[in-house]
Amino acid sequence: MFFTRSSLGFFLLLGIYSGGLFLFMRGLLYFSSDQASAPVSQIRIPTPSTSAVKRLVLMVVDGLRSDLVFSPRYSSNWPKLRSFMKKLTFTYSNSITQPPTVTMPRIKAITSGRVPRFIDIVRNLDATAIREDNWVTRLNSQGWRLEFYGDDTWLKLFPYLFRSFDGTSSFFVNDFEEVDRNVTRHLNTLFRRPQDWDGVILHYLGLDHIGHVEGPDGYNVALKLAEMDTVVGSILDSLTTSGTTRNEQWLFILTGDHGMSDQGGHGGSSSGEVTTALIILSSTAIDKKGPVTQLSNGARTQQVDLATFIGSVTGAGIPSTSLGIIPSDWLAKFYHDPSTQIMAVIDLLSHFARFSGCTLLTSDGALKQVVTLDPGCSSSLLTEEQVILFNNLMKQLALGLFYLEQNNTSNSTLNALASVKTHMNQAIKLSQQLQSRALSGADKLDNTQMLLGGLIMWSVTLYLCLLIVRELSGKQRLSSNHTHVQLFAFKTAGQPELLSYMSSKLLCTFCTVCLLIQTISLSGSSYAEEEHQFWYFFSVSTLVLCTTLVWLGPLPWSSKRSSILCAFGILLLDRVLLRQMHRTGDKWIHLPDLSDWLYSPEHSFWLWPAQIFAWGVLFAMRWIAIESCNWGAGLPRNKILARFSPLLSLLVLSLSQLYYRWTAVFGSSEQVITSARFVYLVLLMDCLCTYNWTHTNQSLHKLTFQPSEQKRFWSDLLQPVATYPLLVGLLGRPAVTILWIGILIKECLLAHVIRSFWSEDHYEQSRAMKMRLSCCWLLYWIQGWTSFFQQGNSLSLATVDVSAAYVGLRTHQPTIAGILLTLYTYAGPLFWQMAYLTRFSLPGDLERHVTTSLACFRLGFVLLPITFCATVCYVLQSHLFIWTVFTPKLLYLAVFHIAFFPLLAIWGALRT
Repeated sequence: MFFTRSSLGFFLLLGIYSGGLFLFMRGLLYFSSDQASAPVSQIRIPTPSTSAVKRLVLMVVDGLRSDLVFSPRYSSNWPKLRSFMKKLTFTYSNSITQPPTVTMPRIKAITSGRVPRFIDIVRNLDATAIREDNWVTRLNSQGWRLEFYGDDTWLKLFPYLFRSFDGTSSFFVNDFEEVDRNVTRHLNTLFRRPQDWDGVILHYLGLDHIGHVEGPDGYNVALKLAEMDTVVGSILDSLTTSGTTRNEQWLFILTGDHGMSDQGGHGGSSSGEVTTALIILSSTAIDKKGPVTQLSNGARTQQVDLATFIGSVTGAGIPSTSLGIIPSDWLAKFYHDPSTQIMAVIDLLSHFARFSGCTLLTSDGALKQVVTLDPGCSSSLLTEEQVILFNNLMKQLALGLFYLEQNNTSNSTLNALASVKTHMNQAIKLSQQLQSRALSGADKLDNTQMLLGGLIMWSVTLYLCLLIVRELSGKQRLSSNHTHVQLFAFKTAGQPELLSYMSSKLLCTFCTVCLLIQTISLSGSSYAEEEHQFWYFFSVSTLVLCTTLVWLGPLPWSSKRSSILCAFGILLLDRVLLRQMHRTGDKWIHLPDLSDWLYSPEHSFWLWPAQIFAWGVLFAMRWIAIESCNWGAGLPRNKILARFSPLLSLLVLSLSQLYYRWTAVFGSSEQVITSARFVYLVLLMDCLCTYNWTHTNQSLHKLTFQPSEQKRFWSDLLQPVATYPLLVGLLGRPAVTILWIGILIKECLLAHVIRSFWSEDHYEQSRAMKMRLSCCWLLYWIQGWTSFFQQGNSLSLATVDVSAAYVGLRTHQPTIAGILLTLYTYAGPLFWQMAYLTRFSLPGDLERHVTTSLACFRLGFVLLPITFCATVCYVLQSHLFIWTVFTPKLLYLAVFHIAFFPLLAIWGALRT
């Protein structure tokens, strides 16, 4: 078959599938360059002629989960805030966000009122100027003098709009203080010149950093909340006592861009991540409250409500794409007269009329500026009954506004005003219904692109699945060049060879069944959320079966004993260290794990001995590897240096990484950057040393592929690929270094167990050759994804450690950051595949005979889960968990395909 016999066919399959995947993802994520705006209408929609406030202060505390303000445990950390709530008009609520819960999409929601698309989580690392209509741009165009201090994401979204600004860029989660001091230091000068600004935005990052490192229950959380309370007190004190601002109508808003999970991350859809605190205070004294002794959970509002509210209350107008409303409580407290309240409600209903899809009409006479809808209209947003209610409310509100504008004080006017309040409440309830419906249908999918891309993906996948069936059934047609040699080997094979072949086929079939079960499990949200349990079970099951087959095989007792001991070592290592290091999934991720124990203040002392011990074990393994490969006596000086250079490079590497860990805790940011960059150089040196050692070792011994040789087993430990886990250790937290040294040991032990399958015959005479290679690949594939979850990854995007992308970087560099984040996140499957290529590669002439078909065989296992998950997303696009379970999983797989594609391409180019 052409696709399995040529490198061109191999690359063609990859290219076709990648094109189909791109089409499907484009349809699913619907990432167009221009955001759809509201329908353009020739009808003039009335807006408040004067703003209710003249000055605005928005304070965003990154990661301010609602319970960090409202729960009894933390509300005592806000004494200054509570004291001002006794004096001023205020409201507070739980502000509900929509996934993805990362900073850039949340800023868009606060300013534009638009629900961010899932693709925004990809754009979060490289924010560009916002295209959607928003109140920041509107205020700037109306002459408001705006200033900003804090997270520089705002400066990327709103370039050239702030008269004075200072962006804070910190990619180190260990920085709890400096990022916030850079914001607070501007407050004194800011309020000494109130005549120079009309609005200011502050974005504090420290709490979010503490959450990433310590979680919401960390020791520094309470201290940071007290610091934020001090900042709030300073701002409110200046607003209420300054001669310029105390007589003005001003608004102060305290909120978070998103919350945080119980582990401190964010990006997903757990309750802690999507719920943030919102408190609004104003100088407008309409409805004074009694003493506030403590905060408690308030009402629920949507985060997008802020965009509508700020646009309305400042007179800038509601952003055209906003799905927010003005809750009744806000309307009563922050609009200073009934006329302004009525105009705000009319403006809100008119705004939602744009999204209805109905024909907009105008009334005659005194109501000529009132927008109504075609009475016979019915759309996905409005039912016929709601259209009638909408038109009636608009007329009643306009009538009440007309009476107020005439300054009529008759009893009939007062009665009409009382009824108008009832109509306003009905209008707010109607807008809440429209908002709920609009939010549920905010994500548009392009079914045509999804269907076309899905068909292309399934065409390639089904073709590759046929190859898998042929491979497992043993019905591959042999090439003419090797037919006679292979047939002679088949006929002359003895019973041990046949038993070895059947054992390999049984193990290969079992691995295939395991992978099929895992793929099918992706159709269930609960199974997908706990996917790691499948991989952990399959990892142990395949190892037990492999060990059993070795035990039953025709091997000497010494080989069986060593294999069983290695298997026992793997199980012990898995159970005691690797699985306990990081809990993952959804149901049990909140439980403490080994890394939490090591990071806790009372046990943090043990983190340093644990790291030193792990480096010592790795050093001992390299020493054994060097000693097991005897290069002879009387070596020249350069050969001696080449022989021991991997040990020297590892010694320097371990010391430099330990110093980097020390600077991350006790040093300055500049020391952290410098030490991290030095470690990068040492990693490069280690890679070159291991490459030189391997090349020299091969030239001295002229090694051939004989897997039973222990020398070859140990020499593989000094391949350049062994440097990759050490890079991952640098990018991750200290516990990750310990984890990956354990994974290195596990890979060595598993390779020893697998080598017990190889017979003493030459591979050219073994009919089990191709089956054995496939079997080894499947085992390493399962172990790769097991390591992926052992590293702490899960289905939730909150478990992606973004800080790994910025180790050693002083500024944001999207390309480098993306590469580092990919290398770290997918380190498990990438390392195990590179280790497989290192340990089980064949001589060139022989491998060119089988590798292309094997590459397609393995490619089928890579693409099948992606295709199946894409199908689930298409079929269940209206499912409750489409954006919180299925789409994140597909995004993980799609990005891995991009990361794995170069490896497959190089493999196909060099081996076919």
